[in-house]
Amino acid sequence: MIRNLMHDRVTHVKKDGTVMKENIRASVQTNRIFMDDETLQLQPEDSLLRILPSGLVEEYIVEDPGFFAGGSMLPSHFQTKVRRSDAPVATATSIIQNITHNFTISGNNSRINFNSTDNSQNTVSGSDTSAVLHELRRLLEASQIPSEQAQACQTAIDRMASAETKESRRDAYLAFMSSAADHMTVFAPILARLTSTFLGS
Repeated sequence: MIRNLMHDRVTHVKKDGTVMKENIRASVQTNRIFMDDETLQLQPEDSLLRILPSGLVEEYIVEDPGFFAGGSMLPSHFQTKVRRSDAPVATATSIIQNITHNFTISGNNSRINFNSTDNSQNTVSGSDTSAVLHELRRLLEASQIPSEQAQACQTAIDRMASAETKESRRDAYLAFMSSAADHMTVFAPILARLTSTFLGS
């Protein structure tokens, strides 16, 4: 019965930025998220991200995992107590900027860092854009995304490459985020930099 109410999908991210699991069946309520995957390793201060059909992302911080063992009438499930992050509903990259202030994409240990402060200023140049798009293409080629969805992502990347005005760059970015919505873990190493490049002032 609980499963019939779970029309949302969320991604579980640890406090240190490690993506634990995506596409988790859930029912997202104001202060609580219901999930029937009893294998989840939820801990306080973990994050649950919900990507909306519009390409926007909501971030929820776990306060109490709230696991309930199943019985004869009800299967095992989580009734996880959560709070919204400080940021309101925003674009996926805006959310990432709010929860990831230091982001390193070089090397094999790239990860998202939470609860840190970065007061630096970012300056975007043409070389920055080229480097970001090159990395997106590399991640796409190395992925196992189905061909049709991969082609949609490639088209969106090409659109970003040709965008020149601030508005067209924003629209191209949103188109890519929509195309890549089901495969965010593939592009996680570059998302913060992508956001800064295409949405930064």
